Amino acid sequence: MKSKLKIFTDFSEGVLPHEASFLQKENRIRDDEKEEILNKVCRNAERFFTSEEFDEEIDKRKYTYIKKWISQKLERADVDAHLEYLSFIEKQVLTDTITSAEEKELLEYIHVYNHTSFYFQKFYELVREYQDYLLVRFRYQDCEITEAFLKQNQEYYQRSLEVKDEIFHATKDLTRQYTSQKINTKHWESRLLEYLYDNKLDGRNKYHAFIRLVFLYFNYKEYEKAREVFDYIDECFKDGLMYSRRVLFNYYANRVILHSNLKDLDQAEYYAHLSVKQDNSDKLFYLNNLVAILLKKDKNKEALDLLAENYKLFKSSFNHHQKLGFATHYLRTLVRNKRINIAETFAKNFLYENRKNVFEHRWSRFFSNYLMLLTTAEKPVEVIKLTKKYNLLERETEELGRENLIPKIHWYYHLANYLNGQYSEDKFFEKMVQSIEASNLNSEGIQALNEFIDRLSFTLPGFFSKLKSHFNENALYY
Repeated sequence: MKSKLKIFTDFSEGVLPHEASFLQKENRIRDDEKEEILNKVCRNAERFFTSEEFDEEIDKRKYTYIKKWISQKLERADVDAHLEYLSFIEKQVLTDTITSAEEKELLEYIHVYNHTSFYFQKFYELVREYQDYLLVRFRYQDCEITEAFLKQNQEYYQRSLEVKDEIFHATKDLTRQYTSQKINTKHWESRLLEYLYDNKLDGRNKYHAFIRLVFLYFNYKEYEKAREVFDYIDECFKDGLMYSRRVLFNYYANRVILHSNLKDLDQAEYYAHLSVKQDNSDKLFYLNNLVAILLKKDKNKEALDLLAENYKLFKSSFNHHQKLGFATHYLRTLVRNKRINIAETFAKNFLYENRKNVFEHRWSRFFSNYLMLLTTAEKPVEVIKLTKKYNLLERETEELGRENLIPKIHWYYHLANYLNGQYSEDKFFEKMVQSIEASNLNSEGIQALNEFIDRLSFTLPGFFSKLKSHFNENALYY
């Protein structure tokens, strides 16, 4: 039977955990039933797979009140809603169409606006445009208000611009490090931390400093340091600072990566599910994160269903990096669900359609999964052909110095040569050992190597058991 509160229930399911924390702090409601409705909304927001049902005996007008109250509280705190307002007023000023009511609201904003606001830079520039608008109309009394604001906040504005430029240069270095691993970015850490904890800085620069710090710590695998800055931003969100749903979804997606690397897969899955609750331009990125966690937890059927549901999104995306991530996950998921023929067709078509972009970002993940597919399909000749056609051995050799990079492509190639009768078992063993000796593996890398051997062992159980024993006995030398 259809619930009488379906509209409200659907609305409440969209409330995010940090929105719930903020709403609880803003709560001044004195009606017991209204307060219980709000508390139930907030409790449900903290959960994902279970929820409390709402009492249909309570007057529906109280549900309507709470829905409106929540919407208004969140809209007032929403920095992106504020950006829309600023952009609209700027257009009104530049096109000489601003109304008296809009001017009155803008002048009231100028009296109370704080330089730590998220879009302070944008507001400062709007006031400057508005002052020009006033000057040519000889409105000197209102000009005194704009002039006072601009003078009082000039130093904060200049500081904001300087920090924005510094963060831009940090971003260039960090993204280059992510793609090439050949640049040192540790010198940015202290400066970015200074910006993050600077309580006189505008919110947008503070949040961008946080994102770049996360990038830096992830690049260096310093996940405990990353956790510290996450916890700081977490408290900011609970207080309604730097809030928008867009920002929260981005934050949740980054927490997925953090908890995944801390081996806390339950928390990673929790945040991954939160991150895909809304459609936006980063949906494919968030989706890839969720699928990666589901695969780590061996939820293979759930992962395949999720990818199939979002296949149209993948096909329509222009983000080659995220398309490659989706394709890699799709291949792996199809193989795990024993859809080998479908996987082969997909891999061939994807590679043909994206041959110009496939080597731009993390190509080895796609090809190692493609080679696993061909190995599973018992097609060693195809493994050898694909490896040679795209010079995969040479490409992987260039990256072998990277920490914990397992030479998977070399292994698939050597295995294919052995299965195709071109290597003796001794030569095969020697080739596999030599490829690891050229690698840079620590204890974490050795563990990942053992897991990879386990996944390959279905082809030659006895051989890979012997190989695994060899590496475990000699682990200290790698």
